[in-house]
Amino acid sequence: MPVYEYRCDACGCEIERLVLDKEVVPECPKCGATMRKKISLFAFKADRTSERERKIFKLASDYLKDGKVEDAARFMKKASEYVKTDNIKRASEALNKAVSKD
Repeated sequence: MPVYEYRCDACGCEIERLVLDKEVVPECPKCGATMRKKISLFAFKADRTSERERKIFKLASDYLKDGKVEDAARFMKKASEYVKTDNIKRASEALNKAVSKD
């Protein structure tokens, strides 16, 4: 079950609620006004990470399409130092292993 963050526009009160029914919007515990859902910082960060991964894989695949395997491996190795995700790490290791075989 998701946890949503809410903010009251009337008094500024902020709460978190475990939500069973998305249709039900809670009332403010301080003033009783209807609250609105906030954009979660966690969701924003997750989207940025996946967007970075997509861009990195796009650039690496452009190198590979041009036949520049060593450049792709070098790029992925550098990317894995800055973007520390399992997907980037595995791709970097696989490319560097392929280059070392040749």
